[in-house]
Amino acid sequence: MSRRISVAMIIGTLLALCFIGIALYLLFFPGTIPAASRDDLRLYALLTGAYGIWRLVRVWLAWKDAEENV
Repeated sequence: MSRRISVAMIIGTLLALCFIGIALYLLFFPGTIPAASRDDLRLYALLTGAYGIWRLVRVWLAWKDAEENV
């Protein structure tokens, strides 16, 4: 049985991966960040990564819910 993946799920996944990517960039390349704002941007990266993971979990839960309703 073939299921259609909705546009909302694709956009949600891409958005989550973008947030996770931004967070990973800020965490793993701190040399590109000015020293004065390094601590603030590290906190921002952690919050951004947490939001990306939360979005990914929500998309996964929506996908599972849609799968059960078929």
